[in-house]
Parts: sequence; structure tokens; C-alpha cells
Amino acid sequence: MAKKSMSLSFALAGLVCLTSNAANVAAQVQNPSDTQVKKVIASSKTVDVTLDKPGSTEWSQTYNKYIWTRHFVAKLKTADPNIFLLEKGYAVYDVVGPNYVFWRTFITSNGYEGIPDPSASEVRALIDKLGVDMFLGNYYYNQVIGEVDSIGLAQDPKFDWHTPNSVSFDIAAVYVEKTNDVGGKEKVRRIFRIRLFRSNQKSDWKSVMSVPEDRTKL
Repeated sequence: MAKKSMSLSFALAGLVCLTSNAANVAAQVQNPSDTQVKKVIASSKTVDVTLDKPGSTEWSQTYNKYIWTRHFVAKLKTADPNIFLLEKGYAVYDVVGPNYVFWRTFITSNGYEGIPDPSASEVRALIDKLGVDMFLGNYYYNQVIGEVDSIGLAQDPKFDWHTPNSVSFDIAAVYVEKTNDVGGKEKVRRIFRIRLFRSNQKSDWKSVMSVPEDRTKL
């Protein structure tokens, strides 16, 4: 019995030691610092990098590994000294044991400092000028029964600039939609992803691409 008790005591002591060591290692592990993250994001064109709240570690189902992410906005020079590209995205690190190894950055959207996003009134004026059918697309416009109740910039437009002469954003349209060929109809709110094009920054927007997104029955 004494030998069993002694073996149990050693086992418990070993477990306590392992737990203590693991805790010490965890305590010594530090997330990449702001300076380290900014360094891997920056390029020769970078003017400034603004970091979001502290990053977090999570299991990525897509990449089948643990990653640590930190969101940022990077301000970059362009060919025009009065215009700066604003890249929104996040830096990703692989979590390898107690270490964080930089993997890559993902850009989620772009904006510009020096080029304003289209305002709600500007979008409304453009709809009036180019036509509701251009913003809904031929198929969905042909499903409208009567007049479109309302159409304009969505509450969360999600602006994303592709170039200084092309921008995407969401609009919301409320109308009665035909659901079949025997009189079926529903009042809906549809979100459309719009992309505008123009020749240069001084010219008017001249063409529109429209892609349907969310649909809500009202």
C-alpha cells in the first residue's frame, strides 16, 4: 500500500510540474506587437498603418490550422500626391506551438483619401439619370409590378473602390415582385451590389453593373 501511495504521489507531483511548466510557457508567449505587425504590413508606398483592437487566435476551418489575426487600415501613396489609397484588411499569423509566424495579409476593401464616396443624393440623382432598370438589371426590373416604391443607397453601402474610376456599393430597392406567371406577387426589399465606371475623375459615371444580393419579404 505504501508503494502505491508513493507512486501516486510521484505521479501527482509530475502532473503539477507539467501543468506549472505549461502555465509558465503560456505566460511567456506574447502576441506580435504593434510594431511587428506594422512592419510586415508596410511597403515602400505606405504612409501610415492604423491597427484595430488586439488580435485573436482561432481555428480556421478553411485552412485547417490555428491562426492569429489583426485588422488594419493602411494608407498608401498613389501617383497623385493629393490622393491616398486606404487598404482595409487583416494580417494573419500561423500559431505554431508558442510561436507566431507571419503568413500573409488579406485585403477586404479599398477606399481613397481625396476621393469621396458617392453620397445618397448623388446616387439618387444617378438613378434618375441612368434609369431604375440600369440599377436593378433587366431581369429584376421586368419582375417589378407597378412602380418601385423606393430605391437608393443602402443603410450600409459597403463601399469598395477598385480604381479611382470604379467603385462598388449596395443599394436597397422596395417594390412588388412577380413570383410566377399566374398572378403571384410579393412585396420585397432587395439589395443590389452596384459597380460604377467612369473614364476619369473629372467625368460623369457612365455605366453600371448590377448584381442581386439579399432578398427580404415584406
